[in-house]
Amino acid sequence: MADFAVLAGTHQGLFLVLVLATLIPALIAHTLVYQPTKRALARKTRLTLLFVWISLSVFAGQLLLTWAYFQSFGWLYIKDKTIGFLPLITVPVICVLFFSLPRLLDLAAKLGRCSNKPSYIVDNPDMSLIAQEVASADMSLLRQADPFYTTDHERVDEHLRKVVSAPELIVPLQVAVLGSATACYLQLTFPAVTLEPSTLLVAWVVMVAATSALWIIQSWQQQRCSHPGEWKRPAPLFRFLRAMGVFMVLSTGLVAFGSQALQASLLPEQFNMTSHTNVDTGLSAKQLAHHSHASHAPDSGTHAKTVSVADLTGPRAGTADRKFALTAQKATIRLPSGNTLEAWTFNGQYPGPELRLRQGELVEIVLENKDIADGVTIHWHGLNVPNAEDGVAGATQDAVLPGEKHVYRFRAEQAGTFWYHSHQQASVQVRKGLFGVMVIEPAANANASRSKPAIRDLALIHHKPKGEGPTLNGADTLAKQTVAPGTPVRLRFINAENLPVTYQLLGTSFQVTAIDGNEVNEPNLLANQALKLAAGGRYDVSFTMPNRPVLFTQATQGKNRGKGLLLSPDGGDALPNLQADLPLFDPARYGAPLPLPFDLATSYDREYVLLFDVALGMYDGRIDGLWTINGEVFPDTPMMLVQEGDLVKMTFVNRSFMDHPMHLHGHHMLVLTRNGKPTTGSPWWTDTLNVAPGETYEVAFRADNPGLWMDHCHNQDHAALGMSMHLLYEGVTTPYEAGRATRNHPE
Repeated sequence: MADFAVLAGTHQGLFLVLVLATLIPALIAHTLVYQPTKRALARKTRLTLLFVWISLSVFAGQLLLTWAYFQSFGWLYIKDKTIGFLPLITVPVICVLFFSLPRLLDLAAKLGRCSNKPSYIVDNPDMSLIAQEVASADMSLLRQADPFYTTDHERVDEHLRKVVSAPELIVPLQVAVLGSATACYLQLTFPAVTLEPSTLLVAWVVMVAATSALWIIQSWQQQRCSHPGEWKRPAPLFRFLRAMGVFMVLSTGLVAFGSQALQASLLPEQFNMTSHTNVDTGLSAKQLAHHSHASHAPDSGTHAKTVSVADLTGPRAGTADRKFALTAQKATIRLPSGNTLEAWTFNGQYPGPELRLRQGELVEIVLENKDIADGVTIHWHGLNVPNAEDGVAGATQDAVLPGEKHVYRFRAEQAGTFWYHSHQQASVQVRKGLFGVMVIEPAANANASRSKPAIRDLALIHHKPKGEGPTLNGADTLAKQTVAPGTPVRLRFINAENLPVTYQLLGTSFQVTAIDGNEVNEPNLLANQALKLAAGGRYDVSFTMPNRPVLFTQATQGKNRGKGLLLSPDGGDALPNLQADLPLFDPARYGAPLPLPFDLATSYDREYVLLFDVALGMYDGRIDGLWTINGEVFPDTPMMLVQEGDLVKMTFVNRSFMDHPMHLHGHHMLVLTRNGKPTTGSPWWTDTLNVAPGETYEVAFRADNPGLWMDHCHNQDHAALGMSMHLLYEGVTTPYEAGRATRNHPE
């Protein structure tokens, strides 16, 4: 959402601006005591006032933007800023308003009178002795009436130095800088700070301690100013040595803090995903008390029964209806453009071979690793298989190392469009090519009438290898096929990239007949609409081939424009007119309603709120932008705990600047609302929901597939930098370990 990006970016940017806006008047105010003459002091005072007003204006802008933020996106988007960050700025600013500002205004008003009074020139050799004595006598009388009376060049006395060095004037300005800098630091590094009261407590303790220290130091300086004699600024050498001392102390502290943070950021050498301290039960206080009481009842047996992930397998016995062999290996792939790609492949193909089977069949896939040193797995994206067959390293299996094999067996209960990919170091391995298409055709097709025309069924998977342009089914040029007019066509569109992609279907009207493998009820006929697909998501698009070319192409400018798939009745090269800025297909308003198994009025057993943020910090020994869930990064993200049969509702809130396609393994989610508005049309079932910046979704599902399931952002780079969590059924354990000392690195 462009409005969110602008508003959130401006709001966050003002934290940085406010640091600068408060720093300048604090630095200038610190030099007031060193001014040699009252005229110079008057100029510096007016300059300080100018920048104080500027800083107050920036703070007022921050408050206005926070209100606009709230009006546009709701409380969850400003909660941390309002409770966590703004008070660190607001309290010092109030002190500036009540202490520093009145003193500066009074000082400027009194010093300003010097320009409106006659200037007596004392000790002027051109004046007679009598004239000088008269001038001095007149000046003494004027000073008795007004201590601030001054000539243009009269030096600042002890009284004025004491006034301008008062802690009440200087310290609030300095603390405003400290508060702004602290709030800015927390904004960048602890986006969900209100979820960590200990962090806030540390920030306020630092603020109070620093304020006390600044007050004591400024009081000492004021006392020194009270001594008679000329007040001089310390010598340059002394100031340099003092600055170097402060720099060394701060640098030492920063290095020590950085070293500690670096060590703390290292992922555990070895950990079990079911042994988690940050457990979120999703229960209200009343539910939690009841659940705890029931769990410890003598006859409940809730915690007596446990099951290992390794036992939650598909059918081990029986002859498989379909068998596939997939070998993970490195290969050099020549793309249609002539470019070569050093890829990691299944069976030497990029993408991997398309797996087609029929609903209800028992399938057996043998994975062999030939030469991928870090090991591989296969996850069946969108397919609700038994937990042991899910293919997540460190959760449901060990990664398959070179020379090893692993057998997956499950029954294809669902029909639809799916895909498979490695779930070991997925941000690297999927980018390099370890993925492919899986299509499960409905069982009813086996008895379909032969009188109906054959459907042209094409799976199209979009992918962008590292360092290359986008490909469609491994082709980086325009692919062409001849299709006879009147032929039913089904395009199964899959996005295997990290970011959402937008494609156009030009030359015909069409229907979106399935979303993430789930059939749409009574799909409407569409034309001149673009299809924006989440990373990991799938759209099935159907149409009848017209007597003219049909182009499926990415909606983009530049060298990638016009690439994709061209279907023509005669095999020609003519392209339909490319169109720009087509409206986007909206799955929340598409198709016809059906009765729902649960909705907004349902009483849910578990409810979770997941806040997505970005933070600057350290992760596994490096500084990077971290993608957080409720302020934490994996493996410290909250673990959602459920019981089999629970109805679960999740609220996704994206407060960051990038899309997060949230993928829940082993389940399909029903989208209830988007940005507070209920979805209409056909029930929107999904396993990969793209949550754009500024968007809020409510989704629900039935916990009917026991196991340990990943729930993560399918921008694999985000998952690799912390945006992963998992869903655990009570009583489920896993024998597998993850961590740097193991072979398993799930992402």
